[in-house]
Amino acid sequence: MNDTPVFNAPNGTLQLPPQMSTLAPHVDWLYYLVFWCSVASFVAIVGLMTIYIIKYRRRPGRKSLPTGHNTPLEIAWTVIPLILLMGLFHLGFKNYMSGLVAPKDALQIHVRAMQWNWEFEHPNGTTQMNEAMLPVGVPIQFIISSSDVLHSFYVPEARLKRDAVPGLYTTLWFEVPKERLQGKKDVDVWVFCAEYCGAPHGITNGSEANTNHSTMRAQLHFVPQSVYDDFLKKGPPPPPECEGKPNVASCWGEQIYEQAGCRACHHTDGVTEQPGPNWKGLFGHNVKFEDGTSQVADANYIRQSILQPQAKIVAGYTTINMPPYRLSDREIDAVVAYIKSLGEQ
Repeated sequence: MNDTPVFNAPNGTLQLPPQMSTLAPHVDWLYYLVFWCSVASFVAIVGLMTIYIIKYRRRPGRKSLPTGHNTPLEIAWTVIPLILLMGLFHLGFKNYMSGLVAPKDALQIHVRAMQWNWEFEHPNGTTQMNEAMLPVGVPIQFIISSSDVLHSFYVPEARLKRDAVPGLYTTLWFEVPKERLQGKKDVDVWVFCAEYCGAPHGITNGSEANTNHSTMRAQLHFVPQSVYDDFLKKGPPPPPECEGKPNVASCWGEQIYEQAGCRACHHTDGVTEQPGPNWKGLFGHNVKFEDGTSQVADANYIRQSILQPQAKIVAGYTTINMPPYRLSDREIDAVVAYIKSLGEQ
């Protein structure tokens, strides 16, 4: 349990974002302790320098005295900062360990980083791309890994950051207090990548979704426990933006296309065929593969291309290394509906 002092500012301050975890008030207290110690040191040092510059400035007819030593003073300005720094280290280390060692009953969520997306896997195997529904008031441990290069899982509002390293698991945990809901359906917390993880390959300037390091982000939706339990039973629901639309599945598929980073390689204008095949007119089209075979692009083909993208390589695209996406059946159906809505051949 973290017993360091707290600085309560739920809505954030001029320098810090809102506090969305139980650890945040402890980190903020230490932050402002360091900040004001730094301000006091700066004022004292600059103030004394200014006084000494004026008082002991060079003057005509006045010979300067040789410098001497003041042992008590020298010991004081060495020991006092040392004690202060050791105290700050102790408090900082306690906060670090508090965010590293999760409670035994913490809900475990696996996080996989990849260029340039975040994949979240729930205990029942349900996966979400670049967003995750999570319960409020429950400690959540994120088990982080990387599928390609070095990334960094950064949650500013929780005051936590941990590297995602290929071939290695790292962890962090935090809990969003129930008070943060305040009668709302959910409360959102953003995740960013704080480690440069490569330049985009063949991405146009008009792309908006996760197409490079600077756009590699995800949104955590914290909801009541009952809503989360229902989510685990039924799978991810369509986004609110699609409610009332004539074709909810197609709208949802377009949202997945944006959020999962599909548009980084697949365009929908019917013209651009790079880096990956264009989706407009794909459904019902006879697709030719590198091995000389072909297949009509139906729902089964699209499903396999999402789950096993290397199973059938389209002719002319051998240099594209698309990673597998673990979407739910409902999400795959939505993507199929969206591709179908773009027109058939």
